[in-house]
Amino acid sequence: MIYPCYYLIMHIAIVYNQRPENIDRTYPELEKHIEGDEWKTIEAIGEAIIKHGHTVEYVTVDKDLYSKLLELDGKINLIFNMSEGLSYAKDREAHLPMIAEIIGIPYTGPSPLSSALILNKYRAKQIWDSCGIKTAHSQLFSSSNIKLSPKLDFPLIVKPNSDGSGIGIHETSIVNNESELQSAITHIISHYHQDALVESYLPGREFTVAIVGNEGNLTVLPIIEINFAGLPKDAPAIDSYEAKFIYGATGMVPMHGTEFCPAQIPKELESEIVELSKSAYLAIGCQDFGRLDIRLDDHGVPHILEINHPPGLMSDPNESSFFAISARTYGWDFPTLINNILNSAIARLRI
Repeated sequence: MIYPCYYLIMHIAIVYNQRPENIDRTYPELEKHIEGDEWKTIEAIGEAIIKHGHTVEYVTVDKDLYSKLLELDGKINLIFNMSEGLSYAKDREAHLPMIAEIIGIPYTGPSPLSSALILNKYRAKQIWDSCGIKTAHSQLFSSSNIKLSPKLDFPLIVKPNSDGSGIGIHETSIVNNESELQSAITHIISHYHQDALVESYLPGREFTVAIVGNEGNLTVLPIIEINFAGLPKDAPAIDSYEAKFIYGATGMVPMHGTEFCPAQIPKELESEIVELSKSAYLAIGCQDFGRLDIRLDDHGVPHILEINHPPGLMSDPNESSFFAISARTYGWDFPTLINNILNSAIARLRI
């Protein structure tokens, strides 16, 4: 349990990538900007922080980020990190933590190393695998000419190795033969300018788990099951870009009806998912808050897909923001959620 901290008044900088207003919500334009936050999201985080007695500074991410934060050195006590980084570099989510550490400003969330590993899906999976944490078999492709590992059998799923928010995961990402595999790998490498991650396709139910806290004081919020029942009949049961942003945006899948929270699952499976999530969260070095995606294999065994940091933190109950939905189910309103994330960082940093 995270306990409120009332005695420390801080000046906090929220560092974030702002999504352009009135962007085209069709593919591929929306995909270019989807990892940024809308101003209403950042404003809600700021209002939540102010509600608990702190003051707030808003800092947008751009090429002048180092200079902006250097100017604030000595004026702010903590950075609330919602940054996605300065570019589409493979390690972009490590940019803000690295700059903050160079200047010496404390921040929420994982270290530069852990932030880079979280975005590098293949390296994260290698760490989990070495720790005995179940994750789907995978292989990294820098070219479509590389031979497929004997550990991998069709069907497979192909995705960018260093992207989040459903970017590059489409209905065509599930492949059933060598020809489809070659085409999908080539598309990822040429279109997203990065390696392609090929994984065993897990056919079971999908869940997402939000965690607040650090080792010794983790709060695992209620498990959410992703509900694919509202997708078109010919759409695959994956949380693809289309499922997240196209069908939901057009009303084919109601934005507030794409999940079950808490997930209706047996206690034994719930315990397995909770323990798997905590182990993966700690093994990768996540701190303060993060969200993990989990899917069952054909035997009903849960496997980690990936971890998300920073996760979406939309406050509007009418929007499908998994972290906020799970927190509300637990009994935390949005200001309480943000305050508990802050208090987790304050306790970890001892400030």
